[in-house]
Amino acid sequence: MKYDVVVIGSGIGGYPAAAYLADKGLKVAVVEEHLIGGECTNYGCVPSKAFYQFAESLRGLEKVNASVSYEWRSLVEWVRGVVKDARDGIEYLLGSRGVEVLRGTGKLLSPRRVKVDSESVRLELEANNVILALGTNPADIPVARFDGKGVISNREALYLDEKPRRVLIVGGGVIGVELANIYSSLGVEVTLVELLEHILPFTDRDIAQALRMHLINRGVRVLEKTTLKKAEPRGEDYVAELSTGEKVEVDKVVVAVGRKPRTSGVGLENAGLRLDDKGYVKVDENLETGVPGVYAVGDVVGGPLLAHKALLESIAVAKKITGSGYFKVDYKLVPITIFTGLEVASIGYTEKELLAMGVKYLKYRIPLYFLSAVKIKGYKNAFAKILLDEKKERVLGVHIVAPSASEVISAYLPLYLGKLSLEEAMKTPYPHLTVSESLRDFAEYILGEPIHVLKK
Repeated sequence: MKYDVVVIGSGIGGYPAAAYLADKGLKVAVVEEHLIGGECTNYGCVPSKAFYQFAESLRGLEKVNASVSYEWRSLVEWVRGVVKDARDGIEYLLGSRGVEVLRGTGKLLSPRRVKVDSESVRLELEANNVILALGTNPADIPVARFDGKGVISNREALYLDEKPRRVLIVGGGVIGVELANIYSSLGVEVTLVELLEHILPFTDRDIAQALRMHLINRGVRVLEKTTLKKAEPRGEDYVAELSTGEKVEVDKVVVAVGRKPRTSGVGLENAGLRLDDKGYVKVDENLETGVPGVYAVGDVVGGPLLAHKALLESIAVAKKITGSGYFKVDYKLVPITIFTGLEVASIGYTEKELLAMGVKYLKYRIPLYFLSAVKIKGYKNAFAKILLDEKKERVLGVHIVAPSASEVISAYLPLYLGKLSLEEAMKTPYPHLTVSESLRDFAEYILGEPIHVLKK
């Protein structure tokens, strides 16, 4: 069977390229060994945000002392339904374009040959081009190996048959803090441990501190500079011993310490592909592997492990293959978004990065609680921070810690890109009541003419 392009992986790094290429008249096959849509659709973005929206609805009711009853299993079934709709949508998108979806494990036999193996089918494909969108798997740790029952990953965390009473989350990165926020909002007792000095160790301390206080206010025990020494079953529960000597009895231990690329058993060595020192597929700035006609995109190449980054890489490679409109992804332009009620959204550099690079910068930070849109949601420690070069000519970083920050960061993108000046932002009628109007207030503040924020 011959194809112009074979895509291994149907997640958000794979299916956009397949759809684009098929629209351009190429014969395309997608090989998927598990569920269409990959990690984001089935275990990450979609189910976590469905749970998140429900949890935030409950939190809103708390403000007026209202209560609501719900059945955990009904909630999980609703989440499953949302995920299935998303998965079916991707499958329809591919099918309507004539993309052939082949179920099974894809393995490279050479740069131009792909074997597809499953219980019911064994095929060998020839391809002019191959796109590897293999993704990642959750990583566990020696003292807490996944057992699918009490020691689990994000893949099981939102599909539990019974609502947990007490949960230990190991790892204070994005997945860890998002799960801590969701579980605590649903009345689960949560302990979150982070090995390093503060949660969200990749970002600045003031951002991490705001999130820490938010989680504590939600009832989460946040233990930094702490790790798990061992976790042992005791009846139906688990006893977790921490590095502090404390023993915590919980229903579930959720290990959220990071991801590992899915690069074993897929024949990379047969095609002469190389891995970097962290185990990710090595690619150049054009997402080429060094082997002509073989590309890799998404989480398997490292960088920010974000769906919107993978999507852009997917489309960029598709354009590269067709020879029309190829673009390079600006990774500092890829927003980091954390969905925790008091959300975090960032583009560009952190202060931590600029200091490490020896770059001098100016920092402007304003509180956002004066915005009624923030008051309504009740986040007194909301703020925004803009980092400028010394001449105030270039925005080096934007960081928003506020409700709806994941949406609001889009309003700040033109400022970061240099396509919107502070003077223009100051005269732009951003809609009221929204958090996006903070951009006008911020421009006024930096230019020395603030209305709602006191000069400093």
